Amino acid sequence: MYKSMKDKIHQPFRKHLVPGLSNVIDEMTYSNTPGLAGVCLSGAGPTTIAFCTENFDDIASKMKGIFDTASEGKFETEVLVLDIVEDGSVTEFY
Repeated sequence: MYKSMKDKIHQPFRKHLVPGLSNVIDEMTYSNTPGLAGVCLSGAGPTTIAFCTENFDDIASKMKGIFDTASEGKFETEVLVLDIVEDGSVTEFY
């Protein structure tokens, strides 16, 4: 999964638009970040997504720290640790 998230189509063109994105992608690897399955730009950005199997809060804190350092206080970084939705979309009629 880690290698498949190393996007070569749109991510290289958007890296410069998101301060810290290059740092997060380069510095956070599965070998130095236990539990990280992959990290990438989500959609057109600036949202970044990391898929993890464990150490969720540690990974979120590490990402936030890298983004905060790169933005030099010019941008506010918000981190959300979310659960996977197992049921998908549900439509209910009343």
